[in-house]
Amino acid sequence: MQTEEAFVTPATSLEQRITERRRNDEWKKEPRRIEAAECIGCDSCMRACPPQFSAVYNLGLDVVIVPELCNGCAKCVQACPVDCIYPDAEWQPTEESLWTYVEGQENFRAAQ
Repeated sequence: MQTEEAFVTPATSLEQRITERRRNDEWKKEPRRIEAAECIGCDSCMRACPPQFSAVYNLGLDVVIVPELCNGCAKCVQACPVDCIYPDAEWQPTEESLWTYVEGQENFRAAQ
């Protein structure tokens, strides 16, 4: 049985997952998704997401989870005050425009 710490340690780096635009093959839990109609935009999920995953982004009007970066740890679910985050068994690959935003945010964080 894996410990929680073993589960949240990624086998590939965040940078590699962003570059390759794919989930870590070792992650067995489904990524999460935010139901936009229920979300209040408080960013609690974004703050709860471990930095080695950085899967949650605030796009201004919407807060989204990039499924390729989400390991399914559910820390965002626990932090959400309105319970609007769900497992996403039928997730689709992230659109290129969102990847461009993610890359820009990660470059900004690295420069700080």
